[in-house]
Amino acid sequence: MKMDKINIGHVSKAIKGIKAFNKYFRDINPRIPNKIVGEMGEYYVLRELHRKGCRDIAHKGGHSGFDILLTNKGIKIEVKTSLLKNEGLFPEGINFYGWRVKTRGQKKDEKFDILICVALDRYFQDSKFYIFTYDEAYSAADVNLGRFKSVQKKINLFENKDALKKAERAKPEYVTDLDRLVTKTPARFLNQWRKLI
Repeated sequence: MKMDKINIGHVSKAIKGIKAFNKYFRDINPRIPNKIVGEMGEYYVLRELHRKGCRDIAHKGGHSGFDILLTNKGIKIEVKTSLLKNEGLFPEGINFYGWRVKTRGQKKDEKFDILICVALDRYFQDSKFYIFTYDEAYSAADVNLGRFKSVQKKINLFENKDALKKAERAKPEYVTDLDRLVTKTPARFLNQWRKLI
């Protein structure tokens, strides 16, 4: 498995470049490609790990079932990134950050040790990190999300508790206990770097 050691200078340049791209791309098309959103989340996590003193970090570069490896600890990190969205799952005005944990029919469950869910604002200026152990992430109940049939497990962080209540009234089958826990007590997961550092 090929793993590339990170160069934090390149990561910082990539963040700056993607922010600039996002600024100009939004004038043409407000829908940012998922690939760009995902890459930005990974770069933010790499930069944050470096800021926290981690130096033995490898970026997978598309060669494994996870995104980042803390090489000195052997900790495999999966990064999922989301903008605030609705996706037509709920009535208009109910917004959430949504991260896929497991795809239906996925062959390997234990592909990561830590899941870092990155919440980005629409300008990619602000990033928040919600950190889950494997067991916490997989405690999410299985769901059937209508047009998103491939999603078996997910984590949704609703914009606020009012949006959560509205979602529970509108589509209770789409809201899991983990969604409720994350939305009601976000500090339990927000910036919980102690789970891996």
